[in-house]
Amino acid sequence: MEVVFMNEKDFNWQKFLQPYELAVEGFILKIEGIKKQYQLRGTYCPIEIVTGRVKSPDSILDKAQRMKVKFIDISQKVYDIGGVRITCKYIEDVYKVANLLKSRKDVKLLEERDYIKNIKPSGYRSLHLIMSYNVETIDGQVPIILEFQIRTHAMHFWASIEHSLKYKYQKQIPQSLKERLKSASVAAAKLDEEMSSIHNLIEKLDDHIPVNDYDQLENEISLVDLKKW
Repeated sequence: MEVVFMNEKDFNWQKFLQPYELAVEGFILKIEGIKKQYQLRGTYCPIEIVTGRVKSPDSILDKAQRMKVKFIDISQKVYDIGGVRITCKYIEDVYKVANLLKSRKDVKLLEERDYIKNIKPSGYRSLHLIMSYNVETIDGQVPIILEFQIRTHAMHFWASIEHSLKYKYQKQIPQSLKERLKSASVAAAKLDEEMSSIHNLIEKLDDHIPVNDYDQLENEISLVDLKKW
């Protein structure tokens, strides 16, 4: 049965979404600050790229409808209205970043969804942390829920392709393409495992050499503007 959204026409989406925008922009800055701390110490940084987005009203309503969430419950039951995505080189870095976030005092972990150890049937892999956060506004604190997606470059590449195909086929991807995507996911997982194995071997061989080969790359990366996914 289709969910009826009450008072949807009169709802002030701009006001509702602003705390999410403030939170996402703020966390991009905070995580970039963590990267800078690693650089200043001359130690290996597990964080590669940080981006963020806030869902559009249409996207929020579409997801709420698919989840059969009432309009008044959207802020509590649609967890990914505001999202921060962190891309890493290696699988072990994904869990290092997750632990960094879970140890923070300004957020509280509500749920952890590990789609790396428990791959989705589609082949999707990523680590999701659903966390509560209090946004400071001129009217006081506004409690919201943020989703942190942490993944490797290979995971992100696969997910980007799947997302574009879902959009193209209106979430009805042909079965033949689904099977090829699943095979590609297996190949991406093997690539992640091999690259992590190589990285671990290099660390063992060269553990007497400080690992700090990211300055040139990171100097080329600037903060990304808030955008729609």
